[in-house]
Amino acid sequence: MFETLLTSLGKASMTSNYYDQIRIICQQIETLKWLLTSIQFTPITHFDPKVHRVDQKAKLYLQQASLDVQNMITIEVAADGNCLYNSIICLSGNTVSTPSELRVRCLIELVKNENFYHNRFAHIVGPVNEAIKNIARNFSFSELYEIAALSNVLNCNIQSVYPTIDYRSDLNIMNNTFEHAQCSIASKTICLFWTHTESETEARRSNAGNWSPNHFVQLLLPSDNSQSQNHLSQPKISDAGSTPTKATTKNNTLTQVRIPEFNADDNEMQPFQVPSTVITTTNEITTPRTKHRLQLVETCTSFENTIVEQKRMQARERMAAKRAASTPEEAERQHIFARERNAARRATLTPKEIEQQRSLAVDRSMAKRATGTPIEAEEQRVLASERTATRRATRVSEETKQQQTVA
Repeated sequence: MFETLLTSLGKASMTSNYYDQIRIICQQIETLKWLLTSIQFTPITHFDPKVHRVDQKAKLYLQQASLDVQNMITIEVAADGNCLYNSIICLSGNTVSTPSELRVRCLIELVKNENFYHNRFAHIVGPVNEAIKNIARNFSFSELYEIAALSNVLNCNIQSVYPTIDYRSDLNIMNNTFEHAQCSIASKTICLFWTHTESETEARRSNAGNWSPNHFVQLLLPSDNSQSQNHLSQPKISDAGSTPTKATTKNNTLTQVRIPEFNADDNEMQPFQVPSTVITTTNEITTPRTKHRLQLVETCTSFENTIVEQKRMQARERMAAKRAASTPEEAERQHIFARERNAARRATLTPKEIEQQRSLAVDRSMAKRATGTPIEAEEQRVLASERTATRRATRVSEETKQQQTVA
């Protein structure tokens, strides 16, 4: 389900008015309360050699981080562009959540509290709307906005750890703990490390001598008895709770850092809509699981119908543009080809199918007349008269040619 939603958000990010489209979709997703139940995130804290693998390259980079984290262990996760979200899932100790779900929830949080995030981070990592555009595209590299937003999505503090490579004072914001809105003494804290998939030498060689991170991994404490210390449990879903509306950082100096660049061109696309409600027949539902399954089916079906209808509209617009750009000779040839195709198709139909099509055409015509205004009805009559006159003229011309040939 979240994969479908993220696909729609990704397509919206490619439109010229991408921010408005993404905001509308996020607001509509928020109405699906049964889908956006709050996640109670219970992260693991200690390394388990039976479960985790050490990221050796990140381990070397960690030696250039602050001393208080150098004893921690870098955990290997897939470097597929979703590494930040993969790290969160690994810390949760289960695979219930997906990167798509976390991306969608992160987008909703940023859109819902846009002003807060813009005021706090825009002068550091660029406008929030550009970040939202990037996040909507699956497998895109994550930035500071997502760390701050995820702390509120998960109700968990996130300690961001950045290595002291080519370090400047304006990078201090990268080494901070981002607290969620309802932070307390009992709040949990996880550690995420900015690193690179290549060695420092290789990374500089491929980046004109400069170094910048392209990967995230999580940091865990070493442990000889990880199972007893982690107390792994499946994340629980609660019905109550709303998305937090603020976050804080510790010891941060807000100054200019790098601004993300987005090279993808904005292409015009039709807006994608998410159904605001999911209608089910409650008297046919026997269990919550059945109800949930039916709701998913209804939502996915609505998405598919919307996409199909938009494709039809685009095809009609392309055909209209093609007809408008064609010369009279080309238009006449297309009319002839269309008539021949229709004649060939009608020749293959049975009398019963012909009658059914005629009935459908009559019904469509009557429905169109019933919903049209008097002006539209008059325009339709004029068009019908012109088509009839054209057909008669063509028929007379063809009959004349046949008579001349016979003569």
